[in-house]
Amino acid sequence: MLVVVGALAAAVGSQQGPRLRDVSYDAAGLVSKPAQRVILTANQAVQPVRAADVRVRPAAAHTVTSSGNTIAVEFAGPLAYDRSYEIAVAGVRAPGQAPTATLRATVRTGSTDVLALVPAAAGGGEDRIVRRSLDAGGATTVYAASDIGEFVRLGRSLVVVRATGAGTSAVDVVALSGGVADDRVPVEHITLPTPAGRVTALHAADDGASFGFEYADTSTGRSADVGLYVVDMTGTHMPTAIAADGKPTTGAVPMTVGQWAYVPRTERALVRTSADDLVLVDMSGSADAVRLGSATTLHGFVGSGTTAVVETGTGIEYLDLTDGRRTPVATPPGSTDAPYLGRIAPLTSATYLRVVGTVRADGTLAQRILRVEPSRASRLPVTLPADAGVTAVCPSPNGQFVAVVTRSTGSDLVSIVDATSGGLGASVDATTVDWCSALPSGDEVR
Repeated sequence: MLVVVGALAAAVGSQQGPRLRDVSYDAAGLVSKPAQRVILTANQAVQPVRAADVRVRPAAAHTVTSSGNTIAVEFAGPLAYDRSYEIAVAGVRAPGQAPTATLRATVRTGSTDVLALVPAAAGGGEDRIVRRSLDAGGATTVYAASDIGEFVRLGRSLVVVRATGAGTSAVDVVALSGGVADDRVPVEHITLPTPAGRVTALHAADDGASFGFEYADTSTGRSADVGLYVVDMTGTHMPTAIAADGKPTTGAVPMTVGQWAYVPRTERALVRTSADDLVLVDMSGSADAVRLGSATTLHGFVGSGTTAVVETGTGIEYLDLTDGRRTPVATPPGSTDAPYLGRIAPLTSATYLRVVGTVRADGTLAQRILRVEPSRASRLPVTLPADAGVTAVCPSPNGQFVAVVTRSTGSDLVSIVDATSGGLGASVDATTVDWCSALPSGDEVR
């Protein structure tokens, strides 16, 4: 009887074609990283699937691979936040069988939130790092301490820089649990290279393996050995100087830095030295440094991170970090005719935002944000406080939103707006958000 039932089931299956058994994906990764995959698993092995047989709605660039009973749909770039995507694979056939089937799956991407640094009230208290979601009101305190200057996410931890006196800093690693500081785990205090020094330009690798910063030894009362250091979180947790040759070397004189940042989703860092040389450094020390010419400003990274936006004495260019090739950034009419031209915030390989401004009669700067595409520049309709200046424009990992950071006398504000429409999604009285930690920083007044 069992043999007969098994034979009948096999016959029915061969007439129906393959069926979808499971779908797996990382909802958070789909909105923050390129090359993320949705894996469709069938109930039996399938013949190779062609890209033309796979449809994604809403449309999103993708590639397709298949092996055994799995079909992998890999997306070229991050998807939109909090959105459903339908994946349909037509003509799926098991080896040696005639019937075909269409496998359908719906995936839901993750929502977005930001970590923001909220300064203490004028009367005193502690600075707070809070989480603010776009799909819910209010904010949750993640960590609080006095005199927080900078912070970055590092895997399931936060790295926090605090001011500890005139020209001195402390660096703490705070473990997180459930999205907030874990009180059960002691805060790790990183031992700095000298008894006293100042930490600036903090950045962290996306994989959580390391973080780095610029350090100035102030133990003698003056700044000395100013340069780049890395902390390997898979090793000793001790800061190591990045030497002039681009290698982490204990006890070396550090590479001098004008600006720097980790290349997204890698252990490499793009450094503009104090002499305006561009160097691609492997912060793990496993590869030699690569010299990439020179630049006067690092603006940011495009998409997957293989392209940087750099400024030279002759203009702004896209720099391909894989081969050093440079191509001019589009500057259509209206994008460069203002007296003040601020830093570029890349959204895609062809679109960016830029703060421009004109001087008022009283000498103050009237700023606006332009959305620049290859053929036109248009104003992003964002309402800016009349007495405030824009200090940063920081795109979300998928370029769907931007954080516009403004500062006026006695107050700071971060507005999260749609990068296409300028519509306000959320706001918080803060000095910065974690999206800004992905941008190259440096050139601090020492």
